[in-house]
Amino acid sequence: MDVYETLYQFCLEYEVLLDDKKVPLWKLKKEDLDKVDLDLPWNSIRDLAIYLYELKKKQQNSKELVKCDIVEILVGISLLKPEEDYMRYVHEDTCLGYLSELITARINCIAKYYYMMKKPHNTDIFDEIILKFPQKKDLRASNINDLRLIIDRIRNYFK
Repeated sequence: MDVYETLYQFCLEYEVLLDDKKVPLWKLKKEDLDKVDLDLPWNSIRDLAIYLYELKKKQQNSKELVKCDIVEILVGISLLKPEEDYMRYVHEDTCLGYLSELITARINCIAKYYYMMKKPHNTDIFDEIILKFPQKKDLRASNINDLRLIIDRIRNYFK
């Protein structure tokens, strides 16, 4: 199982509120999606795009790893509604771009400040994999297609 399959499994385990009870996504049916409270800190995919942009900028300017929940972010990109329907794919692509840049910034932070010293405390599943990569300066992560597959799989789970 690769890191993206593991991440998809974590996304299906994400707990949402259905009738004031916490249930994992994999237990939901398509009909439940309208009644469910995703329990996310964002109200729309546009809000999530703004959050990711700010998080990416913060990570690029930091020597520390900025804490974020990639599972929550992927669930948000997959299931949050846009403010206008025609803007869904614009905001989704924006979110994916910012998320990819955030991951790249985390990789570069690890390569620059941590690799030779010690493993940082607040790493996530991507960081664990990245720490095993050959270290180069200014790495670029090309993971948008892999992230898009996870999002599509989450959406298709409810069809």
